[in-house]
Amino acid sequence: MDNARILIIDDDPNLRKTLADILRVKGYETLAAGDGGEGFALLRQHAVSLVLIDLGLPDIPGLDVLDRVKADYPATEAIILTGNATLDSAIEATNRGAFSYLVKPYAIEQLMLHIRRAIEKQQAQEQLEYQANHDGLTGLPNRNLLADRVRQALLYARRNQRQVAVLFVDLDHFKFINDTLGHDKGDRLLKIVAARLTDCVRSDDTVARQGGDDFVIVIADLAAAEDAGQVARKIQDAVSRPLTIDEHELEISCSVGISIYPKDGEDAQSLLKNADVAMYRAKDQGRNNFQFFTNELNDRAVARMTMEKHLRRALERGEFLLHYQPQVDLNSGRISGMESLIRWQSPELGFIPPASFIPLAEETGLIVPIGEWVLRASCAQNRKWQDAGFPPLVMAVNLSPRQFRQEGLAGTVARILEETGLAAHYLELEIIESLVMHDVECATVILKKLKELGVQLTMDDFGTGYSSLSYLKRFPFDKMKIDQSFVRDITSDPGSAAISRAIIAMAHSMNLRVIAEGIETKGQLGYLRSHGCDDMQGYYFSRPVPPPEFEQMLRDRRRLELPEESGGLPERTLLLLDDEAGVIAALQRMLENEDYHILAAGSAAEGFELLATSRVGVIVADHRMPGMCGTEFLCRVKELYPDIVRMLLSGHADMNCLTDAINCGAIFKFLIKPWNDDLLRENVRDAFRFYERQGEG
Repeated sequence: MDNARILIIDDDPNLRKTLADILRVKGYETLAAGDGGEGFALLRQHAVSLVLIDLGLPDIPGLDVLDRVKADYPATEAIILTGNATLDSAIEATNRGAFSYLVKPYAIEQLMLHIRRAIEKQQAQEQLEYQANHDGLTGLPNRNLLADRVRQALLYARRNQRQVAVLFVDLDHFKFINDTLGHDKGDRLLKIVAARLTDCVRSDDTVARQGGDDFVIVIADLAAAEDAGQVARKIQDAVSRPLTIDEHELEISCSVGISIYPKDGEDAQSLLKNADVAMYRAKDQGRNNFQFFTNELNDRAVARMTMEKHLRRALERGEFLLHYQPQVDLNSGRISGMESLIRWQSPELGFIPPASFIPLAEETGLIVPIGEWVLRASCAQNRKWQDAGFPPLVMAVNLSPRQFRQEGLAGTVARILEETGLAAHYLELEIIESLVMHDVECATVILKKLKELGVQLTMDDFGTGYSSLSYLKRFPFDKMKIDQSFVRDITSDPGSAAISRAIIAMAHSMNLRVIAEGIETKGQLGYLRSHGCDDMQGYYFSRPVPPPEFEQMLRDRRRLELPEESGGLPERTLLLLDDEAGVIAALQRMLENEDYHILAAGSAAEGFELLATSRVGVIVADHRMPGMCGTEFLCRVKELYPDIVRMLLSGHADMNCLTDAINCGAIFKFLIKPWNDDLLRENVRDAFRFYERQGEG
């Protein structure tokens, strides 16, 4: 660890030795002192990046040591350690310049997190962490990182009611190859397999090496359990491709076991164990196949075969129909267009959602004739509405990957426009981002041919791939569509909000309009509109509807009600967040004569909605709330709305709560229940003064 030296000042010799041993294992050089005087002697002799200071030193108070360190060695960071914590000492330490404040006994992981944040040489630390979490041969995540990735996937799945697949992949007869050709060639084979497995999954998924010839793949955000079977087939096809190592031409197969969260387990250990059991079942079935952990999912594979049989006849039997979802201009509130969405009503199978049959149609190639039917029917319907006297609108139609790559696509579109009589500029073709980035040169040629017809082009699901600005500028798109995965959490997730703002800014810099899909709440709409999004689509205005219902919308001239733009200075708006109605009422009574516009929320989710639709200056949030605590809420607010002044209210002098809030810079004031009315009123006044000074600056 280059130039990362840590000084420990603590009068407990056992603690000094324990900390020094731990830090040395982590790669840091350490120095240790039993009191302040000895510590300053070491500081004069050595360059130190970080000092760990105990408050209760025998010769000099820890806070005085902190003062001298910050005065004499301003580049050196300091972390305060204490076993006798008080609120006053925590606040005093941070006011005097401590990087953070930890209460003994503390978790080693917590201490290391604070140390890593304080050390300036991040690159070396990241390299150390990489080596600890990745396989030395393949560079894939190892067991340590795999367990963390599974936990992260499960947390996301629980929050969003999704599924996670764990695939245990074992190479068939690898030991024979290793023993015959030698371990060197066996290692090269493992590297090739690792690369092929990585190519089979999305960037958000995880491929890890479990050890030996065993690999584990974690498919996060899984919509349907049977989709894991499709991934398993893809893996088997990729692994079985012939390969050459020196003069040896090899073919190898693999056996795959699959477990699904939450059905087959609710924790990483259970899912890994069950996937391993399923893999051995695949071995027992003759190798070179995959097995789900339960027979129920194997039955679904049979159901998939049945669906494919009916899907092949659905088009000729007229079982498909189209629904239309309006798109709305966020400047005027008027319907500006619609997206055409296919539905399948099977007499034998009933209603089949698009997410179930579209991937199957894509895989089997049936999507090409189905997609051509959608395009023709959509253009014909749009021309029909225009002939009926309705204002002309743009019809958006999705192009699937197979359609886009189909030879003669531009000729097919031109023929359909001519047959239906629809002017080209009233047709908008949506192409997913990953599709055009897969083969930039080929995509550029196809898009230019489509653009020459006069149709409009939209990049769909923008933000989910790896587009670079230099490539985007080559494509003749007219519009970008923000993927609903970002819209879903845009009011509460700083990452989703930042990506959405960046997409809007980038699109506008290229003179492109931006449409957001999947808008379901007033808060989502307010946030996107306030940041310049041009159009919206989603359940907040309307679900996809059959043609008669859409036509009625046009007859009624239905519009989106948009809030009036507020002029002048923003109101002094205060948001109170507490899950106890009595506390909210008491705060409102106490502040009723203060000339504030007061908003109240009983949960973090309700608070985020209000923030997205109101110009809030100050927040007073209770700490202990169900779902999301006040500290986490204010930390997210800090990233989403950095100008809002944030205050935390707690009925318990919780040191962890306080130090977490202070260390992440989330709070302006920390207030204790029961509060003093006069003091609280003055603190709120101070908060608004600070907020208004920010605005003046």
